[in-house]
Amino acid sequence: KQAIRSALGLSAEDIVLIAMGDLIQRKNYAASIKAIAKADNTKLHFLICGKGPLLDELKALARKLNVENQIHFLGFRTDIKELLQAADIFLFTTYQEGLPRSMMEAMAAGLPCVASKIRGNTDLIEDGIGGFLREPEDIDGFAEAINKLAFNKDLRKSMGLSNLKTIIRFDVENVKSEMKKLYEKELTKLSTGWGG
Repeated sequence: KQAIRSALGLSAEDIVLIAMGDLIQRKNYAASIKAIAKADNTKLHFLICGKGPLLDELKALARKLNVENQIHFLGFRTDIKELLQAADIFLFTTYQEGLPRSMMEAMAAGLPCVASKIRGNTDLIEDGIGGFLREPEDIDGFAEAINKLAFNKDLRKSMGLSNLKTIIRFDVENVKSEMKKLYEKELTKLSTGWGG
């Protein structure tokens, strides 16, 4: 963990937030950057893993809000698992998702989540249990949630542990088992319907 932080110029005392995904409007990274600025805590550092057309715009926003030293645009990465291990909080202010793989990866890494209250995210996180859910434009709400976790290591740990338990239901083997049951049920219906 510390080796990765050191490589990024971060210390053990810093509170590291992370998000992964394309730098596009739908991902709403602007809200994350605004929330970091609003939280007003120089120990917060936000790792953004991904590339896309909004890179320059988001860099300009970070400069305008005087948090350019706290927002780290890492581009496309192949070491997401290691970066998640070096982080403290998953920050995900997206406008729209299906079932977000990046959040599932963060949960599997034992991170608490601060996320937008939208379909997909609400399927994974219960507000106040595995993290905090706020409306996508609720900058004050995101900032408050970030600070709650930043100043409370025990809360980060308990929410992270809750997410580790929750994510087990989405393990590939469990999903395969559930799908097999569904297929068997449907095939049984078909065979009894045709056999009559």
